[in-house]
Amino acid sequence: MAHARETTVPQPFRRAVWPGPRQPRTIACVRTLAVQLLGRFSVAVDAALIPGDAWRSRRAADVVKLLALAPDHRMHRGQVMEALWPESEPEASGSNLRKALHFARRALGDEQAIVNDHGVLVLHSDGGVETDVERFEAAARWGLDASDEAGCRAAADLYRGDLLPDDLYESWAIEPRTRLRRRYIDVLRAATLWDRLADEDPTDEQAARALIRIHLEAGERREAIRRFERLREALRDHLGVGPDPATVALYEQVLALEGAEPPSDAERAHALLAWALVHMQRGEIVEAERAAAEARAIALDGGLGRELGEAAVILAKVAMAQGRWREQFAEELAESMRMRANMEPIVYDAHLCLAEYYLTGPEGYDTVTVFARQMMGIAEEAGSATGAALALLMLGEAELLAGRLGEAEDHLKEAAEANDRQGCISGAALARQRLAEAAVSRGRRYDANRLLGRARALAHRSDIVAHLLVRVFGTMIQAAPDPSKAITVLREAERELSQMQSCEPCSMGYLTSAAAASARAGDLAGARSFIAEAERIAGMWQGGPWTGAVWEARGTLRQAEDEAEQARAMFREAADAFASAGNRSDAERCLEAADRIGP
Repeated sequence: MAHARETTVPQPFRRAVWPGPRQPRTIACVRTLAVQLLGRFSVAVDAALIPGDAWRSRRAADVVKLLALAPDHRMHRGQVMEALWPESEPEASGSNLRKALHFARRALGDEQAIVNDHGVLVLHSDGGVETDVERFEAAARWGLDASDEAGCRAAADLYRGDLLPDDLYESWAIEPRTRLRRRYIDVLRAATLWDRLADEDPTDEQAARALIRIHLEAGERREAIRRFERLREALRDHLGVGPDPATVALYEQVLALEGAEPPSDAERAHALLAWALVHMQRGEIVEAERAAAEARAIALDGGLGRELGEAAVILAKVAMAQGRWREQFAEELAESMRMRANMEPIVYDAHLCLAEYYLTGPEGYDTVTVFARQMMGIAEEAGSATGAALALLMLGEAELLAGRLGEAEDHLKEAAEANDRQGCISGAALARQRLAEAAVSRGRRYDANRLLGRARALAHRSDIVAHLLVRVFGTMIQAAPDPSKAITVLREAERELSQMQSCEPCSMGYLTSAAAASARAGDLAGARSFIAEAERIAGMWQGGPWTGAVWEARGTLRQAEDEAEQARAMFREAADAFASAGNRSDAERCLEAADRIGP
């Protein structure tokens, strides 16, 4: 069992009740200043805990946090200003800092609690400052340097949570938080606290293998299987990879345990899927296809929807590598239709990312439209309403990207209703997100946001939320009524998407929308970062609408940088790329943007 983590504050943080701000006095009256930064933020002066509402200003508390983390609790005032007000002019930052220091000193109960030593701010310069971060780091350093397992266990117990969890998105806290968490993981590993390590990092294979062996040696076969399943799902969901060969081989030992009941269809399929991913990572395409095909057959026979989806993803990637994805998708969808087991949504979900490749690929939208109608014919022949709903969605997407908004909206509305009727959650969410794109193109932002609200709710219920949600947020940014609101949406998106591993092809609309919104709001560094990531993904295809979208984002950035000539040239490049891909309406929008800049 995992060791329970200490959640109460250490002795210097408790006992007395904070009496409130005091009149100015000399710092010598204060014996200790104890600062807790791990798991939560709190400060105690002479063992009296300061209540949260005593700070009066969030930045007042932030100044104390920065100084508590700084070496010797000293930091130049310019560094503090840059950390807390990076986008403000020096004069404004200086004024903000003076206010923050005023409120911080009042909360600490002494005007000399933070002093300015020739431009260097010093926390409690003449007294003792104790922080839980320093105690943890000292204990961890001793335990790791001495390779002392007991010492590492003691250090692990001092880590009561990640650094300043309420300041998750403050840039100045990211590096120390990452460093301390990495140190904590090292301590857990050295202390052989495998349960806690697996809880902290479900993708850690060393911890998972150790726990599987412990359960296997104890004859706890079911627990060993559960440990493997947890690892396999974590690797798939967070990293998009499978377990190491050593882990899969250990799992097969568990399944073959003498005297145990035979493995279930799901357990057999999971072993095959894990080997298929191992082969994919090694570039052994034929072996990957063989293992995935066997897992797919087991899933089809056993009616295992999730396992069928995982097998379909691997087979789709194999088919893409071999240049026969369209045929593979048609075969998969047709076979699931004929089964009449409502497997079509699972197959569609599995192929969603590669369908995005196909939609934005070099074959053109007319070819995609023909393929979608072919899928509708197969669905009708098989009597599959779910298959028909998904084919209708693909048809509407192709028409939307081709700029045929009227036809696209008709088919996407039908697709949304049909997917609702058949319980195809992913299809219903995607149809509404695409309808919102059409509404934005027509300037109907209210309608777009109404559709996106429904799409977002559906996305959270889908098995492929990481694929759908990033698309929804991309369109939400486009549908924002003004640059300020767009940035608000972007910040919300960053918070929510940081909790998941978003799909790269599905992220293109989000990245280019985020780049444009950042540029318009004056966050040029943020815009460049989003563009760089979009450029990398767009490189998967030569030409196509992704290339046009990246050029358009570049143009918006150059415009924000007052580089009119370059902006105009980039908007025209975007128009050419969109026109070559068959996106007439997008090409017209970029030409209009270039013309507005002037000759």
